[in-house]
Amino acid sequence: MRGAALIALAERGVPIYEYAPRRVKQAVVGKGAAAKQQVGFMIRAMLGLTENPPPDAADALAIGLTHIQAHESAGRGVVTLVRV
Repeated sequence: MRGAALIALAERGVPIYEYAPRRVKQAVVGKGAAAKQQVGFMIRAMLGLTENPPPDAADALAIGLTHIQAHESAGRGVVTLVRV
C-alpha cells in the first residue's frame, strides 16, 4: 500500500498493523525462511483450496492468517500485536 493511502487510513482511525515477512512465513509454514512456493502450498492446505493461489494472493492470505493468529494470541494475554 502506498504511503498516502496509509496516511489517509490512519487519519480516519483505521488500525494499521505491520508484520515482517519472516513472521508471516513462520506463522504459516513454521519457518521464517520459507520459499514462496511453500507459503502457497500451506495456504492451499490450510484453506482447503484445490490449487495453490498465485504468489501475491498467497502472500495476502498469509498476512491475514498471521493477523488472526496474532489477535488470538493477544486475547490470551500474549503480546504479539504492534499497531503502527
